[in-house]
Amino acid sequence: MLHCIEIHFITPSWKCQKGKTLMDLVQDESVTDENMKRCLADDAEKELGEIINEIRQQTLNQVDKKLLENVRDIVSSVDEDLRSHNDGSQQTGLKKDLLKLCKAVEKTHFRPRLTQMVSWCIMALSETGRLIQVGTGEGKSCIVAMFAAYRAMRGERVDILTSSSVLAERDFEKWQQFYQTLNVSVDCNINKQDKDQLKKVYKHQVVYGTADKFAGDWLCQLFERVDVFGERTSECAIVDEVDSLMLDKGHHVVYISSEMPALQHLNPLLAFIWATANQYSKVGTGTTVGQKYSFPHVVLKNITEDTNMDEFTILQMAEDTGVLAKGSVKDLRNNLSLLTEKTASVSVNQLAEFFKTVERRFPSCQFVLHRINNDGSVEELNKEPQRQMAERQKVPLLLTDGGFCQYMYTDRQSMLNDAEAEIKCALHLTPCEIRNDRKTCYVPGFFSELVNSNLKVWIENAFKAQTMTVGDEYITEKHGIVPVDYSSTGVVQNFRILSDGLQQFLEMKHKTKLSEMTAITNYMSNVGLFLEYGNQIFGLSGTLGQQAETETLQKIYGDITVCRIPLFKRRKLFEVEGVIVHSKKEWTKQICHVVTANTSCTPYRAQRAVLIICETINRAKIVNRALRHRFMSTKLYISNNMDNSEVFKELQPGDVIVATNLAGRGTDLQVSEKVNEAGGLFVVLTFLSENARVEEQAFGRTARQGSPGSAQLIVCTSHLPEPLKLMLSKTSVSHETASVKPWRT
Repeated sequence: MLHCIEIHFITPSWKCQKGKTLMDLVQDESVTDENMKRCLADDAEKELGEIINEIRQQTLNQVDKKLLENVRDIVSSVDEDLRSHNDGSQQTGLKKDLLKLCKAVEKTHFRPRLTQMVSWCIMALSETGRLIQVGTGEGKSCIVAMFAAYRAMRGERVDILTSSSVLAERDFEKWQQFYQTLNVSVDCNINKQDKDQLKKVYKHQVVYGTADKFAGDWLCQLFERVDVFGERTSECAIVDEVDSLMLDKGHHVVYISSEMPALQHLNPLLAFIWATANQYSKVGTGTTVGQKYSFPHVVLKNITEDTNMDEFTILQMAEDTGVLAKGSVKDLRNNLSLLTEKTASVSVNQLAEFFKTVERRFPSCQFVLHRINNDGSVEELNKEPQRQMAERQKVPLLLTDGGFCQYMYTDRQSMLNDAEAEIKCALHLTPCEIRNDRKTCYVPGFFSELVNSNLKVWIENAFKAQTMTVGDEYITEKHGIVPVDYSSTGVVQNFRILSDGLQQFLEMKHKTKLSEMTAITNYMSNVGLFLEYGNQIFGLSGTLGQQAETETLQKIYGDITVCRIPLFKRRKLFEVEGVIVHSKKEWTKQICHVVTANTSCTPYRAQRAVLIICETINRAKIVNRALRHRFMSTKLYISNNMDNSEVFKELQPGDVIVATNLAGRGTDLQVSEKVNEAGGLFVVLTFLSENARVEEQAFGRTARQGSPGSAQLIVCTSHLPEPLKLMLSKTSVSHETASVKPWRT
């Protein structure tokens, strides 16, 4: 009985359909255990009056009394006709339209619920744009289809923009028959690149697609004179998962790039930047070291008192102090290429003593000297107090055997500045004098403006490519490097090419064929795309956020208003207290423990099904390997380039899905009645998301449409960004595991 109370999320204020509380049922001796379980599980759908009152009481809703009265009148009339199977011949206006739409939905899918009809009415009655929050699992795709068909029947062209190509194709296929019933033409622009194909698509009244695809096609139409839209204009936009597109990806930009003659001549420069970036590496904790320099080069660069000093003067000092053998300088004057040979026997300790001599002779030249011990730790060699120079700071150096030094960096910007200075020193624009120096890169002079404006970005992207991991931010396919939108939708972005040299640096990293850079000629952001529709932007999401998010949207899109629709049934989501672990091994162990516990039978319940959502493809594979030998029915859902039909079959007791965010936003997993009787789908979110809405979307995969469900966070501190790691390190938590509350507001 306690399990039944838990999975149906029975609170002290809960009442059954007869108005009795839990305590009333317990104290009523005539109520058997089976009857009580049925009472706890059986929640009635909300009545229209209850839905309207909840909308009115929601402080963030921007709906007036008159609009709600019109909604009540329209929906109550249509609902009565549906229940009594009237043909509605007496209805006019929006009542007639809504009844026609509801009958088409009922014929092809199901009878629309009151909350869906209310949502449709609020949008249909709005003269300007409206954003609707409809809970996850409450049937947003049905509302979208109904509203799109309504606007199409009025003679308008409707664009339905989603955050994911997977969702666009799914909803198009799911609702195609509904549109056909109403004689409304519909198509989808996903995976269509040919001009003739696109022209055919955009002749339809309703078109499903991603914001990226719509923006790209508009750019081609406007700037490349590729006529794909014909007479179609931006009349009405319906944005599914509106928070993802308008908030999380509002500044996401689609570029149109074109091949330009001679851009292949930039490849040597990109290769030089990549080679330079690869000379920087991590040592210790939070420290980066640059390329190796000979000690005379480092000393000469940091001396400011005597501008007449040269490299041979420094070498003579080294010979006089015994660092170099007698006669070395004479040999080096004849052949400087012997320097590496002459310094080969110089130890770190000798080098440290020499730098102390330099500091005494040149007071402005101060260093913090380090070495790497055999255990990999970094040791400071000159810890004794030294005179601080107000006008310049000490230069941190890592000393190595053979007379070499490496600059040390504790902040990224200093490292980037030095890398840029080094590259600029080696960069020469032709025509110029040819030098024999190995560290020289020649670029045609007509690229001077392009190089000067983009060099910083190219260098930053070279270092970014070093830290990117295949299976996290991108994957490798037969045709090359393909980005992954891992932080939001989990979609493999097949037709996206990374810009500003990042694509080429990743190709160098994997030693694949180098694609030529392209010139960006035009671009459009999501914000720019949506503004094309003026005040006719309508959006739906399960997670619009709080007042701050609403105010941000209204600042950008002007007249747009917001309304949050109540759930049609009470939600039965039981949130298990989350867990923070400090090692990857313990993280995997905790996940396996939760999966085992929920897929095993107990004296009071049968097996449940489990969905595990991981941040990246790599982590999903790690979890999947850990579970494989225990659970034969584990399914992996990590790429939209694979056949995922098995994932979307009805989940049975004991089933386990390991997924990325592909299984988050917009995914509707079907759960068998046996699983619901045992407590519903158990969702494990294995990372701390960038914002609370991503977490809400993940937890929204369960406890849908009045069914029970549970969710839990299991987070490893090593997966967290540095600021969060620092925050946790300052807490008193010192155990192997600790609890964490979900951070939704």
